[in-house]
Amino acid sequence: MQALSHFSYHITGGFYALCDLQGGIYRHEVVLSGPVILSRHGEHSLTDLGPHGISSFFSRHRCNDYCRPHWTAPANRVPYFRPVQGNPMIRRTVPTASSRPFGARGMY
Repeated sequence: MQALSHFSYHITGGFYALCDLQGGIYRHEVVLSGPVILSRHGEHSLTDLGPHGISSFFSRHRCNDYCRPHWTAPANRVPYFRPVQGNPMIRRTVPTASSRPFGARGMY
């Protein structure tokens, strides 16, 4: 997933980086969740930390077997933000009962 993030930066000419990927391989499919798009101008969402987010990602990224030597990376690799486990944008408790259709019980 780290290589995919690096590739996304390279293929977009350094304008975007697809980061914070989570998930895994389940049977015959790959499931990715919680993606964040970091952009050069910070124009996507509250989770888009802009160029400082891109710099922070690359400050911790170590190329692996899936990265290619010719892929571009930013010159500025300063850790402006420290990693946080989980998603700080989501509350820790979720009120599920109010999101169920009227009369629904349990799992569907």
